[in-house]
Amino acid sequence: MNWESVEKRKLSWSEFWEMESNRLSVIIRATYDVLPSPINLQLWFGKDPACPLCTVPTKLKHILVGCGTSLTQGRYTWRHNQVLRCLAEKVERKRKSINAQPFTNQEERQFSSAFVREGDKPRISPSTPDLVPLKVAMDWQMQVNLDNGLIFPTEIVTTTLRPDLVLWSNTQKLAYVIELTVPWEEAIEEAIEEAFERKKLRYANLAAEAEDRGWKIKVRPVEVGCRGFATSTTAKLLREIGIRGQAQRQAIRELVNTAERTSHWLWLKRADITWAAKAVS
Repeated sequence: MNWESVEKRKLSWSEFWEMESNRLSVIIRATYDVLPSPINLQLWFGKDPACPLCTVPTKLKHILVGCGTSLTQGRYTWRHNQVLRCLAEKVERKRKSINAQPFTNQEERQFSSAFVREGDKPRISPSTPDLVPLKVAMDWQMQVNLDNGLIFPTEIVTTTLRPDLVLWSNTQKLAYVIELTVPWEEAIEEAIEEAFERKKLRYANLAAEAEDRGWKIKVRPVEVGCRGFATSTTAKLLREIGIRGQAQRQAIRELVNTAERTSHWLWLKRADITWAAKAVS
């Protein structure tokens, strides 16, 4: 397997012991595409390879990301929204934390730490922490496109576009537009490049109009693999908004677990003509 731009997923011993045996089996076999999908069952036992929902010859990829019936029934939207809800919870927690902190001018702090008076020796720091862009303001607001939908902040622009998540500061006139995708892992490299170009084009007019009004728009596509593997874009976004270290590792763990659990439910329901969403703990 060659999964470019996908981070390694580590399962601790405690996770192994706490995980249901069926779920652990599905995680491992899904990673190597050896679950009993209709195509594999045809190869192993000569069975009918058709998808129970749409009659197309079916691999695991088709079940998890490619079935037209599943798409129409909202199965993939349900999974996407579960992962988005998890991501929004992390961003919201960080937003509240930053808004509650005393304002510090990061550029001045960086300059003062680098300034050396005549006759003094420069202080050598083993590591200089990266600046957190969100700490330039204390008035961050957020909207997420979930239960009540999303109306793009009219103080930026008036538009019918509905991104997954918008994070913005009126004082800085800066907005982050975050778009989430839950793709098949082998295609993530293509998905990242395609998503970047598509989102860039989609929001080009919005960004230009916002710029005319003094705003800066940063579009951030994020991908979390459908089988529970995070991508470099996930870690990059979390780091940019200030979720780092242990907090970042925990956030990624929860995001990939949500993607994997919801895909597991799609797998279990692969032959059910009717569809019912499930709460994911």
